[in-house]
Amino acid sequence: MNRAIKALGLISVGSLMTIGIVQQSPKRWAEELKSIKNSNPKKSDDKYRQAITESCKKLLQWKTIQMIPGLIVGVSIRGQNVWLMAEGLADVENDVPCNEKTVMRIGSISKSITASLLAKMVEEKKIDLDKSVYEYLDENQFPRKKWDDKPVDITLRQLSAHLGGIRHYKKVKNDENGDEFESSEYYFNHHYPSAINSLEIFKDDPLVAEPGTKFVYTTFGYTLLSAIMESQMKTKNFGKELIKYIREDLGLNSTHLDENDKIILNRSRFYRSSNKKGELINVPAVDNSYKWAGGGLLSNVPDLLKFGNMMLYSFKGQDGRGRLGYLSSKIVDEMWTPMPNSSVVKDKTNGYGENSDRIHRNSKSLTAFTSEQIFENLASHSGGSVGASSMLLIEPNNEIVIALIVNKQEAKGISRIATEIAQIFAKNSNFVKDSSS
Repeated sequence: MNRAIKALGLISVGSLMTIGIVQQSPKRWAEELKSIKNSNPKKSDDKYRQAITESCKKLLQWKTIQMIPGLIVGVSIRGQNVWLMAEGLADVENDVPCNEKTVMRIGSISKSITASLLAKMVEEKKIDLDKSVYEYLDENQFPRKKWDDKPVDITLRQLSAHLGGIRHYKKVKNDENGDEFESSEYYFNHHYPSAINSLEIFKDDPLVAEPGTKFVYTTFGYTLLSAIMESQMKTKNFGKELIKYIREDLGLNSTHLDENDKIILNRSRFYRSSNKKGELINVPAVDNSYKWAGGGLLSNVPDLLKFGNMMLYSFKGQDGRGRLGYLSSKIVDEMWTPMPNSSVVKDKTNGYGENSDRIHRNSKSLTAFTSEQIFENLASHSGGSVGASSMLLIEPNNEIVIALIVNKQEAKGISRIATEIAQIFAKNSNFVKDSSS
């Protein structure tokens, strides 16, 4: 057994407590629920029945409104997966239904996994967050940046928090209000053999903000961060080392680099809506090798729940059985504590997003998700990618982890729906006081 699973006592897919997997219609869900009721369920099953019913209804309504082909959702409470649901189609043309093993693009949740690897490298003293980029890369690899005509340093800590001043995808015709999905850079189909090579895309571009002064969400900032991490790795290949970490340390066997030529079991097809008619169409082929770190991974819901629990019990210091977390609570608390000049920003695709891997602490922005500020703490990251959308949410106080993946680009409201599901499970599990009572 690998050390991450052994340390955390996480549950393998084969031993999940699955309350009901839905692959067809609301009618099928009602039949599933009825069969569970008639089978003299365990007390723990009964405990979540109301939450499952309410969450299922909410999800199916959202799926219909957003015209999503297929979705998979999972809920973990106190380290145990209590609900998995698959609904709709993984492959529309071939009528292949989604199931709990379906693998989809997870977009910027890749940043959260990269950040955990960065944290482990910091703990092992392989890298220093407060050192300059230029202590790891020479100026031929990444030219010295200037602000107000003066040379400036960019630290790894700033990069990880989107405070490095590195640009995001270029806007269409310099439209600052444009969407990243309209950028040609979002649809790159060129292969880059290493993270260092990927720097060619933006290394000669000027900064968009003085380092440390302004939050500018940037996938390319994570490409730069991965190039620095790559420089300290034995193989000098970030993609290979990331997958090695995912397999050997995290024990995630259904999380992959999004490589087009590889045969990846249970991989979904990916879709978007036509701009003209709103009809469902296939997305173009893309090569995500330039952003393995910031948006280039595939995963499924059980793996995301396992990763979420790893972060949760690292943050808490130990799991419910007293086993130590994979990362130290100190470094996860550091990861999830907002830095000066960082902020919660509005993301057009997924509602209000967390600045990468940070934790909301009594944040008023939570009222944007729910009708009340029900959670004191909430760590989350959404993911938007070509043909898919995703959400990973961790609520530490009640030990709730939510993972939601869909195979449609720009699934609006995915952050909101995931947070509402967390709220439903918290209330129905008597963890959080219902304000209506």
